[in-house]
Amino acid sequence: MVILKRNIWLLFFLILLTSTVLLASLSLSRWNSLTQFHNVSQQGTAAQWFVSFSSILEQQEAIITLIGEKLVDVQPKDFQAIQAQLDELMNLNPDFFSGFALVAPAGEVLVVSSNLEQNNVVNLRDLPQARDSFIRALESEKMVRGRTYLAPRLVIPARKAIRDNDGKVLAVMTGALSLLGPKGFFSNNRVLGKFNRITILRNSDRYLQYSTDGELIPHFHEHPMDEAAYHRLKQAIMEQAGNQLSAPEGNVRQVSFSWDTQSERGIVRAVAMYNPRYEFWLISEIEEHYLIREFINIFATYLVIMLAFQIAMFLLFRYIDRAEKEQRKALMFQASHDPLTQLPNRNYLLSTFAEWTHEKTGFSLLFIDLDNFKGINDNFGHSIGDGLLIELAKRLNASIDDNELLVRHGGDEFVLLTAGLPQEANEERVAKLIYKSCENIQALGMTFSPSCSIGIARFPEHGTQLDELLRASDIAMYEAKKQRNSVNIFRPNLEEQYLFRVRIEQMLRSAVDNDEIFLTYQPQVDALGHLCGVEALVRWQQPELGLVPPDQFIGVAEQSGRMNKLGEYIIDQSLSQIRSLYQRHKRAFRLSINISIRQFAEEKFATNLLEKIQHSGIPRHLICLEITENLLVDDLDHMRSILQKLHHAGIRIALDDFGTGYSSLGILRDLPIDELKIDKSFVDNILWDQTSLKMVKNIISIGKLYNMDILAEGVETQEQMQVLKNCGCDLFQGYLFSHPVTIAGLETYIRGNSPA
Repeated sequence: MVILKRNIWLLFFLILLTSTVLLASLSLSRWNSLTQFHNVSQQGTAAQWFVSFSSILEQQEAIITLIGEKLVDVQPKDFQAIQAQLDELMNLNPDFFSGFALVAPAGEVLVVSSNLEQNNVVNLRDLPQARDSFIRALESEKMVRGRTYLAPRLVIPARKAIRDNDGKVLAVMTGALSLLGPKGFFSNNRVLGKFNRITILRNSDRYLQYSTDGELIPHFHEHPMDEAAYHRLKQAIMEQAGNQLSAPEGNVRQVSFSWDTQSERGIVRAVAMYNPRYEFWLISEIEEHYLIREFINIFATYLVIMLAFQIAMFLLFRYIDRAEKEQRKALMFQASHDPLTQLPNRNYLLSTFAEWTHEKTGFSLLFIDLDNFKGINDNFGHSIGDGLLIELAKRLNASIDDNELLVRHGGDEFVLLTAGLPQEANEERVAKLIYKSCENIQALGMTFSPSCSIGIARFPEHGTQLDELLRASDIAMYEAKKQRNSVNIFRPNLEEQYLFRVRIEQMLRSAVDNDEIFLTYQPQVDALGHLCGVEALVRWQQPELGLVPPDQFIGVAEQSGRMNKLGEYIIDQSLSQIRSLYQRHKRAFRLSINISIRQFAEEKFATNLLEKIQHSGIPRHLICLEITENLLVDDLDHMRSILQKLHHAGIRIALDDFGTGYSSLGILRDLPIDELKIDKSFVDNILWDQTSLKMVKNIISIGKLYNMDILAEGVETQEQMQVLKNCGCDLFQGYLFSHPVTIAGLETYIRGNSPA
């Protein structure tokens, strides 16, 4: 019942099916009864004809045999006496028989009954329609029927040899049945109607002995049945009767069958009976299309009644279905389209992807992801973010061609299928349209120009299944995301990197619990070379992979959601280990800890961090949190509130890798930054690259302008340190002073660098 309520047409189709089955059952029953009725009628008619005709032939054979025996005793030359005998036989039934004759073995007609003209007869051996049967009569002990022919009346001849006691043929006695006599056998036999045809067929030479459908079929006797048609007829009979037709003489079986005449008569339903003694088939036929016409007249009445009922039901159900149809249409659209942007969704993409693979030899799948969309939602609200997505979707959808498909994959991700050629030029064209669509988007009175990263995968080069192309494009997009606002085409080595990241992610799950994560510390010194602080650097010693560098697993930890646990471990371990050094050496120095954006995203990150620092006993002013410029760009307002809370609590804030990202001077003015760290890439080239030197001087000048300490990373030579000093750099970190060392190594370093 629930299914019926969900789809009212199912009930209609059940009614339709039931009525159709009923119509089919009634029609089939009526057809069976109709065909059975005609078949029974045919069988009765065929049996009547067969028995009557067989009896006539037996009677004719008996008469011919009797007269022949009498004629043996008559003097051969006494033709008058012989004719008298033949006339006596003819007078028995002049309408039944056409005439009798005595024929010499050589084929010459010796004498005929007086109703025939002696002058019109010819040698039977010279008569084509009589020669074969005459010769067979000479060779056979039984009566032999001849072919039907005009003599000049239409007759069926029968011949039997007259032999002496030694078996020598003295003459051949022949008699003919009249086909046109008003009181003869053939005039008294009836058919079922014009649709019913009775045929007597000679088995030996395929000639028709007789054929009527109430009236004699014109020219039926002139040519034998086509050999192919005769073969089909015999095959149809044999398929129905099998070996039962090979019954002994006198044991005749009736066979009902159908066969294709391959003529204007088409397929006929027939009943056949075979007489092995006289070697003829008696066949009653009804044309199939007659039965079909008769059945159609009956079926039409049934059909009109059913159609009237079904039309009434259809109108009723259509009226009921209208409301449901509209609701279903809305639900189907909702299932295959994104409710916010009205674009097709992933379900629609799954359903239509097979058509793309079948209809197109190659196409591109572009995976589009907006950069920093989370920051827009967090800073301006989700209504602004939704408005931006709606407007962007309209622009993208308006810019694509009819043979392209744009799908909202989820969140701020879109998928675009495009099949233009040449492929590279088409991809470049589409990418430009995408970036143009991202310019100056109006959302609730505000204007945005979000950047986006695009990953491209090609069918079938990068995959033949949707999941394969999505994964390849996602990998390419992830690579483009590193540079932001860029396009990247999938390459096999990217997949290797992706699989490596997946392996890293799996192994990282248990790294902290298995004590595979440990910390190293790199000293930071002032201009005099005195230790002023250390930077805590995380390391991973994996049993299978060995020592995994931070740049290979930190990003994976952030993407997989494991950075919070890892970051908490780093904070706990570094606070604990440095506190122990403070207690043993009674010497305080600054601890710098790198903080990930994922940690800042925690709701109680600042509160929990301050509690950990207080529990460690380390003064807050000795704790420095290092953040990157990219972290600031992702969510500036959120970062500002957290950094200000920590700064007010006494925590120092250092901006790492300054000059390599996207930050502006406004960030330095608005945020509580205490320290700028010059990236190693500038320090490496400071001795010979004037651009790097100018960049370092500018960074130091900017930092001094905002009363910030300046720390240079990657200092490896005295020359580099001297140049940095001359530029006004305050603090230094690099291999010149120490490589990153474990807590034990740091303790050794402290002992070796203690002030005198």
